Amino acid sequence: MPSSTSNRCRSTTPSSLSWEGRPLQQVLQSGAALLQAAGVESPRRTMELLLCHVLGCSRAWLYGHDDTALPALAARQLQRLLRRCLRREPLQYVLGEVDFCGLRLRVRPGVFIPRPETELLVEEAIRILRQLPVPNPAVLDLGTGSGAIAVAIAAHHPGARVLGVDISARALRCARSNARALGIRRVRFRPLDILRQLPQGRFHMVVSNPPYIPAARLPQLQPEVREYEPAEALTDFADGLSFYRRYAHILPQVLLPGGVFLLELGDGLASAAVDILRSTGARLSVRRDYAGTERILIGWMPDSPR
Repeated sequence: MPSSTSNRCRSTTPSSLSWEGRPLQQVLQSGAALLQAAGVESPRRTMELLLCHVLGCSRAWLYGHDDTALPALAARQLQRLLRRCLRREPLQYVLGEVDFCGLRLRVRPGVFIPRPETELLVEEAIRILRQLPVPNPAVLDLGTGSGAIAVAIAAHHPGARVLGVDISARALRCARSNARALGIRRVRFRPLDILRQLPQGRFHMVVSNPPYIPAARLPQLQPEVREYEPAEALTDFADGLSFYRRYAHILPQVLLPGGVFLLELGDGLASAAVDILRSTGARLSVRRDYAGTERILIGWMPDSPR
């Protein structure tokens, strides 16, 4: 879940975006200025990605051809996409895709956008799976969303059998679409209300990036997050700890003896989450992300049933 915050900036709608035939460098500078005025983070990079999208080129090509005139069709497409960004719609929704763990994933409005910090959870999961004395480990992804974690684990660990569950039908459609587009067949997706239903089966590993933003912090989120992403994927509408409490109850029931769970942590929630998950009897440790924030809670269940 996202952790950065920002104050709401005013919406900017240019009276004219007539860039047909203009040099790419001029279009880039003009668009970046509009995005900056609208309060969009990383305005120049955002404009670069929009240009690359409509031109079907790389950023390297873009800078090597900055005197090239913007074609008419690309100019019209760019105008439509830029207006969406100026309304503070997430760039990932505008482009319809996001890069995650070396994979190009589809993402659509109403589905949680995978974050770079969640790549650490996948890296740790794959590292641990490779150490397990099991050739085809069963992995459960709770709250799979776009399927990013489930698909990435299945893509990078050929033997893993992955099940992703989510309450959102829209998210499940997106997850299945991503698995099909990447040709990954060892991952399945099923509907499940995690807070009220128990996943069927037993697993060697459980992973989850739960909704952990406290309700009181929702107004502080960036407009791209607060106004566009599904609230139920961001928050538990309480103190941010509801899903950790639920996991403390269900993990001993769905994990095999000696199994392991990896849970992403919200900023400042590590200590409370550790206290909650102690009831599982698991051996717990916390992994910090590259910014030094306590980000991943790892728990190893006892080798024999409690």
